[in-house]
Amino acid sequence: MQRAAAKLCILGIDYFMREDKPVVRIWGKTDKGESIVVFDSGFVPYFYIEAETTPELKRELENIEIGGQKILRIEEVEKKIYGKPTKLLKVYVQKAADVSKFRDAVKDRKDVKEEYEYSISFYKRYLIDKGLIPVEWIEVRGEKKQEEIDADTVIEADEIKRIEKEGYPELRVLAFDIECIEEDDKIIAISVMDNSGYKKVLTHGKAKKTRNIEVLKGEKEMIERFADIVRKRDPDIIVGYNTDRYDFIKLTEKADKHKTKFILSRDGSEIVFKRRGRISSAYVAGRLHLDIYDFIEHILGSTLSSEILTLDMVSKELLGKGKEKMTWEDIEKAWKKRDLKKIAKYCLKDSELALELSKYIIPQVFELSRVVGQTPFDVARMTYSQLVEWLLIRRAFEENEIIPNTPKYDEIERRRKAPPYTGGYVQLPKPGIHKKIALFDFQSLYPSITITHNISPETLNCKCCEGNPKAKVPGEEHHFCLKKKGFIPKIIEELIKKRNELKEKMKHVKRDTPYYKSLYNRQYAVKILTNSSYGYYAYPGSRWYSRVCAQSIAAWGRYYIKRVMEMAEKEGVDVIYGDTDSLFIIMRNKEHAKRFLSRVNKSLPGVMELEFRDMYKTGIFVPSKTGTAAKKKYALLDYKGNIVVRGFEKVRRDWAGIAKKTQEKVIEIILKEGSPEKAVKIVKETIKKLREGKIKKQDLIIYTQLTKELGEYEAISPHVAVAKKLIESGRNIRTGSTIRYVITSGEGSISFRAEPAEFAGDYDPEYYIRNQVVPAALRVLSAFGYTEKDILEDKKKFSLEGFFRR
Repeated sequence: MQRAAAKLCILGIDYFMREDKPVVRIWGKTDKGESIVVFDSGFVPYFYIEAETTPELKRELENIEIGGQKILRIEEVEKKIYGKPTKLLKVYVQKAADVSKFRDAVKDRKDVKEEYEYSISFYKRYLIDKGLIPVEWIEVRGEKKQEEIDADTVIEADEIKRIEKEGYPELRVLAFDIECIEEDDKIIAISVMDNSGYKKVLTHGKAKKTRNIEVLKGEKEMIERFADIVRKRDPDIIVGYNTDRYDFIKLTEKADKHKTKFILSRDGSEIVFKRRGRISSAYVAGRLHLDIYDFIEHILGSTLSSEILTLDMVSKELLGKGKEKMTWEDIEKAWKKRDLKKIAKYCLKDSELALELSKYIIPQVFELSRVVGQTPFDVARMTYSQLVEWLLIRRAFEENEIIPNTPKYDEIERRRKAPPYTGGYVQLPKPGIHKKIALFDFQSLYPSITITHNISPETLNCKCCEGNPKAKVPGEEHHFCLKKKGFIPKIIEELIKKRNELKEKMKHVKRDTPYYKSLYNRQYAVKILTNSSYGYYAYPGSRWYSRVCAQSIAAWGRYYIKRVMEMAEKEGVDVIYGDTDSLFIIMRNKEHAKRFLSRVNKSLPGVMELEFRDMYKTGIFVPSKTGTAAKKKYALLDYKGNIVVRGFEKVRRDWAGIAKKTQEKVIEIILKEGSPEKAVKIVKETIKKLREGKIKKQDLIIYTQLTKELGEYEAISPHVAVAKKLIESGRNIRTGSTIRYVITSGEGSISFRAEPAEFAGDYDPEYYIRNQVVPAALRVLSAFGYTEKDILEDKKKFSLEGFFRR
């Protein structure tokens, strides 16, 4: 027996069956830069039973037999259920699949009150119980193995321990992209690029081989060659854009059609599609597959101003460059002419963008993985609430708390159908333009309230604080314990403390160093989890769901923002807008604002803190269609000439470019020049150009995403009508696809006249004038008395006098 030891960074984890027992595999990279897989056969699956423990019950449980398997052993343990110590039975079984089988066998017994922790995946359970953190380092010792696995080292471990080591090893990253045409839904090209400079485009048919382009006999040979390149380049990470929902599905379907094996993994297995709700994730054993689109859709999308989350738009925003300019028709024409250089350039650019985006995304995924304690593969595909939940699951184990069960479908539906509770307080803004505006907001308002007032399911309505006015929720009949720290407030407090420590470290590190970037990404990961904690209480699929906790946090939020507004009014300053956690107050200058801030913060309890964001020279707050001011719809001009916009079409994703550009000009002219007359003139010039046919098609395209299957739409809206036309023409359209269309001239409804952007030969100017440009402009101009009639017909003059608030 050859002994071996290694230090490695954990990149992934799964398990396989050996002699009818589960064996965990830890995939990683050593400190010497070698690929490694570690086997651990010592972990046994289990779940918990809450029951009145008797010798008879234990005996009957031990005698249950399913498929020739019996329970391995039963232990009596004590755990906490929502903070309350409870005796439980810990039931060990041989295989991970046996957990649900034996749970089903006992769940209907009268002497069994509840079963717990039966739905946690075996490999996730292993990470939690062993205290191992992905993308952190471990030291392993054991027997060196000779296995048919494409890894430099294979160790059967008998000792695994965590070690302190910063950073992660140098990793090989490979990006890929495929191009298809409508004819037989054929894959015509596959591009590959990695972070060591390798680049290649594979295609097939009658064409000459040229630099970086390899021509294969057919589609089958091209797919086989792609798999061969991946195995030879041996990447640690495979990246792409929308590869879960498109590229890998298409490649596996085509491989099946051609009856060829499509092997990218390190253990010789084919791609496994793991079901996650309505979509699946492509798992490649031994290599970390990251679909950049998944992470952007779930986590980063809300922070981007990109119109749609396509590779082109996201790359333009994050990288400053986009895709090669080619339409579907251009690609098909190039293919028919066998213009492989053109196709290769287009396809390779997509891989290049995915590879460059991965440099931005991978560090963020890794840091989230380290905070949450689950693999980068899983974390990159989680929503905000799922990230919070897996952090709570790990911490529950560490606190000896039982992990609540995932709610059943009926319970989730009941939660979804519950009437909405009152959210944040909004004082509608005074319409028009204002000067000298100070913007304040509460630092992490809801997390701070959760900590300060100890809001957690197990602290609700405790006996010890009954009748204490400090414990009571404003305007509600319930209270939260002031004496015993709650499970979730404790974790949120730890997160805030951790982020503050990281931010303090950042102050003493040079900004252009890898260590600074690592600290930044780590504090950002902590920030994401902290700010997502409030929403988790109200998330219908939450294990720690508590509507009372969620509405109590909102009630405290309303209390504090009203309190600050009252303090401002007592000082004689004008509060022009308040919304949930933000306040816009007229202040003389920054010094005045900071003095007010100091007085407010001295009055706030616990970790509550108000922050001063900035002073703004002017700001527009616009009315809604009902005549009252609209919520979260404003534009601000700071003293450096920068404009901040919130709630207008300029930052929305469902309006044509011409509407957004016109509105942007209107806002800029009013804020910087104070001239609504000039703004109206700009709108009228745009209308004239539309009627003269002088607007580029690119500015007329409307982008709308399909959020469900086409058959689920009751009304045929324009984007649904266009999606159906695209499918009829042979396009592959599915849930999540972004539909690009133009409203053309002619007879019939708007939906009937909606055409795919690439096919639209003309446009309906009156549609764009009356349904896009004028409504977008009036979102701002209505604050100054303008109507649609004024813009389209009358020559009406207005001044800003009476609209300025000093």
